[in-house]
Amino acid sequence: MNDFQLALAVFLVSHVVVAIPAVRRGLIARWSERGFLLAYVIMSVGLFAWLIPVAMHAPTTALWPPALWAYWVPVILMPIVAVLLGASVIAPNPLSIAFVPGLPDPQNPGAVALSRHPILWGLALWGLSHVPPNGDTVMLTLFGGLGVFGLLGMLIVERKKRSALGEERWRELAAGTSFLPFVALLSGRARWPRDRRTLLGAAFGAAVAAFLLLGGHVLLFNRDPLALF
Repeated sequence: MNDFQLALAVFLVSHVVVAIPAVRRGLIARWSERGFLLAYVIMSVGLFAWLIPVAMHAPTTALWPPALWAYWVPVILMPIVAVLLGASVIAPNPLSIAFVPGLPDPQNPGAVALSRHPILWGLALWGLSHVPPNGDTVMLTLFGGLGVFGLLGMLIVERKKRSALGEERWRELAAGTSFLPFVALLSGRARWPRDRRTLLGAAFGAAVAAFLLLGGHVLLFNRDPLALF
């Protein structure tokens, strides 16, 4: 097992283990829910900080050449990812993974109106959007693995939350949102978020996306997402 395989395995396994109900309950009992969520965020960021540079320097094999259309995929999707993550990372969400405990206001659900699983959708779209322009074995494993991890995570979390909340309560909380991003908003079942926290988070996400497109991606990862334009 090389360094990349080790880092990816640790990242995936650690998140699976922490998601086991008995483990999660034990950690919350020891640290409190806020302490657990803080530790979870620190763990996730730390493992990402280890995984990405290891992947960039891992030995790899080319699978397909870069094409102009492939670069358009992350350029179009990553601003959406940034808004999803920015708006939801500090919002309570009883229907999915959340870094903030509590319940959203039923009259103003904020980021939950975007999707039942905005954080996991952000992870899935971030990974899958980077597959087309990165045609080698390491990047396919990294980004494809993270994308599939996010998609499977949504299905697993959906089932667990529905069971834990009970059908009636789950339907009540899910009435103003949707599984797919923005569907409830576009269909009129949910109101577009107007609360300060969601708007500021979305604006911050959009600013991060602009930073990455306008030179930040090259600075951080030595790769220009606009190189073929």
